[in-house]
Amino acid sequence: MKQVGILGLPQAGKTTLFEILVQGAGGTAPGPGRRDTIGVVRVPDHRVDRLSDLYRPKKTTHTQIQFVDAATAAASGRAASRVDSFTSVRNCDALAAVVRDFENPAVPIEGGVKPGRDLRNLEAELILADLGLVETRLERIEKELRVGKKQGERERELLLRCRQALEAERPLRQERFTPAEETALRSFNFLTRKPLLVVYNQDDASRRAPPENGPGTLAVAMRAHLEREVIALQPAERATFRAELDIQEDGLSLVIRASYELLGLISFFTVGPDEVKAWTLRRGQTALDAAAEIHTDLARGFIRAEVVGWQELAEAGGTAQARGRGILRLEGRDYVVQDGDCLEIRFNR
Repeated sequence: MKQVGILGLPQAGKTTLFEILVQGAGGTAPGPGRRDTIGVVRVPDHRVDRLSDLYRPKKTTHTQIQFVDAATAAASGRAASRVDSFTSVRNCDALAAVVRDFENPAVPIEGGVKPGRDLRNLEAELILADLGLVETRLERIEKELRVGKKQGERERELLLRCRQALEAERPLRQERFTPAEETALRSFNFLTRKPLLVVYNQDDASRRAPPENGPGTLAVAMRAHLEREVIALQPAERATFRAELDIQEDGLSLVIRASYELLGLISFFTVGPDEVKAWTLRRGQTALDAAAEIHTDLARGFIRAEVVGWQELAEAGGTAQARGRGILRLEGRDYVVQDGDCLEIRFNR
């Protein structure tokens, strides 16, 4: 299950966004008593719903995504404290930064509403937290080198490059690394290496388009206060209310779609009378990877994948009808799975 950590400066609407995501999908969150709140959210997908209506299975399974509403601290002046304040989101696959882009006299903000400034300040906190990790590790390597342990020389060179970028206030997602270097950096879980979704929290009347993105960054605009009012309604009433307010996409779908795009994820489906189920792959992965995602035995004994697009399958009226029309394809292990493919894996038992 993919994880997205939600960050934001005070009064930005970070917790409001979390509530929208959890309540909008009927997700679950632990009770009070913890600093960081985790919500497990079912990923809405009309394709799953359509296939479920077609097959009437015993079970329908959507994919899930986890959101972490992190309790982040302001800069304390100590690198170690900055590192600790972001511990809860270091294992997340991506970060969502909520930036205030609305005026509200009842909730003033020092220096006025300046989303660009706030985003830079939040990014600066992430940079300082990563810099603390780099410096701590470099100190340890330097000690080892002084006593004759040379194994860390290559890692030291890599970390010195990272430190140079961070000291220049460049997030590491903007730097280029070789595949071997990417592997070496993976265990550090650097915050500024993670893909960043910037959510501009706007007021009810705003129509401002979010600014262009930097490398590894995607920006969306949301009227979070208005969206929270919508999800307080009965589910059957929400679509009509959104149409009246000219809300093109609900907040949950917007954030999840952007997160999938940012992480390079796609969905494929398995269908039948027992279960219709959505699965997640990275874009560019193959039929063999899909088989392994379903079960390791399918990958181990892989022969062929029977493939059809979900819409073609739905229009045909089911698997038998699609087979009769000749639109089911047999693909090998190297076939690159497309978003919306329905797969049935043939394998040696």
